[in-house]
Amino acid sequence: MIEELAERFADAPALLSEGESLTYRGLAARSNQYARWALDQGLGTGDAVGLFMPNRPEYMAIWLGITRVGGVVSLLNTNLTGAALAHAVALVAPRHVIVAAELFERSPAPLPDLAGAPKIWVHGDVPGNFARIDRDIDRHAGDALGAAEERPATIEDGALYIYTSGTTGLPKAARVSHAR
Repeated sequence: MIEELAERFADAPALLSEGESLTYRGLAARSNQYARWALDQGLGTGDAVGLFMPNRPEYMAIWLGITRVGGVVSLLNTNLTGAALAHAVALVAPRHVIVAAELFERSPAPLPDLAGAPKIWVHGDVPGNFARIDRDIDRHAGDALGAAEERPATIEDGALYIYTSGTTGLPKAARVSHAR
């Protein structure tokens, strides 16, 4: 659908925020780069990737790219910290967690007992020796995925994990399918 919208609306604004924007063509290209990144990481159908980032255009490109090739994006609540955040991550045992630089201090990266030891990717500059997804993504092409790269999802396949508020305890991950 994003490819069709990119063809139809090309350079019209698709997503805008205070600090960044993406055209329809730019959104399609960026999501294709994230799809290729996911394939390069060996992500398969149902593999989770945590996303700890405020709402902005890049957030949507990451989400669309990863789900396009079968991954499930865990939309981590940016208000969580410490044990509650570690719990939310552990619930879905992601293979990777993408963290916005501005949230890095509150991210799961410094927590020692993270279940499954996901690889932490930082979007932006932070101290330390963490993989920078914002740099790694640029080595992937943004053109349309080829037939060998596509991983068509069924409507029953998972697309997202969205968390309950945790008002009666720790947050719980609700699985959202492509049908929803």
